[in-house]
Amino acid sequence: MANKLNELKSNFQIKLDQAKAKVEQSKESAQASVESAKAKLEGKFSQLKDSFSDIQAKAKAKKDAVEESVEAFKVEKNAARAKKRAEHAEEYAVACLAMVEAAVIEADYAIAEAIIAAAEAEELGQV
Repeated sequence: MANKLNELKSNFQIKLDQAKAKVEQSKESAQASVESAKAKLEGKFSQLKDSFSDIQAKAKAKKDAVEESVEAFKVEKNAARAKKRAEHAEEYAVACLAMVEAAVIEADYAIAEAIIAAAEAEELGQV
């Protein structure tokens, strides 16, 4: 009976050692899988980070181009506005000069009328 007990104990110890070995092997395999997955994830993360940086750079370039375009439009719009304003001012100046010319001509007529009226008055006064 002691022999049988020793044999059972020995078989149990062998099975226990085999189970421990399998657990250790599974543990090592799981750690290797985790390390492999971690390395893959780090690689993917690095790729995503690079892609995100590229997207950010492209977005910034596009934003800068749009801002530049808006500024060019504003300058063009202001230039057009200034040109139109200059044209209106020139037209106003021409109209004012025409009014001054008409006033000078009217003044000449008034002076001539005054001279004629004075001459007539003088003639009528001597008769």
